[in-house]
This record gives sequence, C-alpha cells and structure tokens, in this order.
Amino acid sequence: MERNFKRFIGLSPKEYSNIIRFRNALNLIKKSNQNRSLLDIAFECGYYDHSHLANEIKRITGLPPSSF
Repeated sequence: MERNFKRFIGLSPKEYSNIIRFRNALNLIKKSNQNRSLLDIAFECGYYDHSHLANEIKRITGLPPSSF
C-alpha cells in the first residue's frame, strides 16, 4: 500500500499525514483568538507539545509561529 500511495500521490503516507496535520494546525492558529494557546492547538492537532509544533512551523515555513 505504501509503495502505491507514494507512486500515485508522490509522498509517503506519513509525509502526507504530517502535511494535513500541519495545515490543520495552521488554520487553527490563523482562526483562533488571542486566548487560545499554541499548546492547546498543538494537542488538538496531535503534536507532542507546543515546541514540536513551533519547530514544525519554522521548518516548513521558515517563519516563527508568532508571525501568524
């Protein structure tokens, strides 16, 4: 299954799920009010802690989470 997924989608299932999880977190960050912490969003999206999410944001976008 993994080989077929990668052949048709171009990514492994894990890479694809990481992108979906990241996009979900990014949407929550953009839509949330100032009372919502990065930790709450990280847990809701399946990240281990807020630093894991912050590192993922920085790795993918090159920007710190505070810029969102």
